[in-house]
Amino acid sequence: MVSFLKEQRSSHFVECNAKRARRYHEKHPIELNKEETEFLIQARQLLALGKEVMDSVGVRFWLSSGTCLGWFRQCNLISYSRDVDFGVWIKDYDERLVQAMLDRGLTLKHRFGKVSDGFELSFVYFGLKLDLFFFYEENDHMWNGGTQAKSGRKFKYTFPKFSLCWTELVGLKVRVPCDTLSYVEANYGMNWAEPVRQWDWKSSPNNVKEVGMWPERDWPEVIQVFV
Repeated sequence: MVSFLKEQRSSHFVECNAKRARRYHEKHPIELNKEETEFLIQARQLLALGKEVMDSVGVRFWLSSGTCLGWFRQCNLISYSRDVDFGVWIKDYDERLVQAMLDRGLTLKHRFGKVSDGFELSFVYFGLKLDLFFFYEENDHMWNGGTQAKSGRKFKYTFPKFSLCWTELVGLKVRVPCDTLSYVEANYGMNWAEPVRQWDWKSSPNNVKEVGMWPERDWPEVIQVFV
């Protein structure tokens, strides 16, 4: 906890780019329907709750995937998204985390991979999903894994190495990769500024690669679906 508080004091703070967000909204005016309005309210609540739980256990996290893109591109959550995404260093994983989430009313949806390879946790809170993607550090890049439950197929998402900075999203102090542009471009390609409503996690990301299958003997451990 001491090191956690020390990091809060020492980490660099970056503002979201209001000019970029304004350009995006001018080009893509948002007319929210009822479902999207409800999502933004519930996603903010889930983001706050997820942050509270992660902080209570002392596990660092950052905005990842679509949640990171929303902050970077439009200084907000993406209204047509359907989940909240956190990135976590695998070295920071704490076994108490799952129970801490359950104690705060979240339900464990699935647990994929293993701590040594492609670990991923997903929780549900009043119908909204919170995904925790665990990142592994190599000499010249970072990566996180993905697993297709029905087939055992494994996927890998590669990112350039990055450090973390503090920022603010919907009134909450959270982390993002300091070089957010490189992070977003790795995941979404050069056309990240254009909204994409149809997204397939197995093929749409710019940085995804299929890397084989989990052996069937490992499925009880690496493919656990609860709800």
